[in-house]
Amino acid sequence: MIVHGNSITECWLKILIVVADGTSSEISPLIANFSTNNPVPDYQEELEHDLNELLKSINQNSIETTASTIFPKSLSHGDQTSVFKRFDKIWKYVKKNGQNKYGHYFRRLIAFNEASGKPINQLKHIIETYNGIEGLRNPVHRRSALIALTFDPSIDHTSQALRGFPCLQQVCFIPKKKGKMKLNAIYAMQYLVDRGYGNYVGLQNLGHFMASEMGLELDEVNCIASILELGNVNKSIAKEFVKKYRKYV
Repeated sequence: MIVHGNSITECWLKILIVVADGTSSEISPLIANFSTNNPVPDYQEELEHDLNELLKSINQNSIETTASTIFPKSLSHGDQTSVFKRFDKIWKYVKKNGQNKYGHYFRRLIAFNEASGKPINQLKHIIETYNGIEGLRNPVHRRSALIALTFDPSIDHTSQALRGFPCLQQVCFIPKKKGKMKLNAIYAMQYLVDRGYGNYVGLQNLGHFMASEMGLELDEVNCIASILELGNVNKSIAKEFVKKYRKYV
């Protein structure tokens, strides 16, 4: 199933309606496609407030907290080097959080295979690959070179019945015509209510950052979930949420 929205809010709400109205609590597979440069819907602020209240009631992270695991927007003032250095400085505190015991998405993107002692900053590599380095490396626009992984089989292939991380597997930055860029993200499993909206916000923030560093403009995000589940709420709660906002889509 492919669901398109002119914004994150519209796309997420359309998916919630499909699941709430359906006979199953999951869709497999699901592609959420949303535009990134349109004006935000009038109802977005209210919906995000209501969703954050719902997330709090079921002991889940807020939209903003989930989004920051993919890209810490609060650290993004300045150039790429500043962002990476700022996160390096706070990582010793971030990793102490029990929710990060298996890893952290942004850390994987800028310090992949950290345990080897030679961490790879995949985002820096992609930026330098696309732009080139004056006097050292010519620009390379091969799209297969613009991919960053978050799944590391050396530590993520386990026999645990439940693990919880990483659901996000990889992120692809795809240049388009006329200086545009789209971001494609692949999830093995995604929970629509618990983390879906925050995932979309984090991916959009990451995409805007990378597009800016690559001299492009993000205009589209595709989030591919091999399995999308409603999450830690029942259908009746989803239906109540939908009742208030269905009129907007």
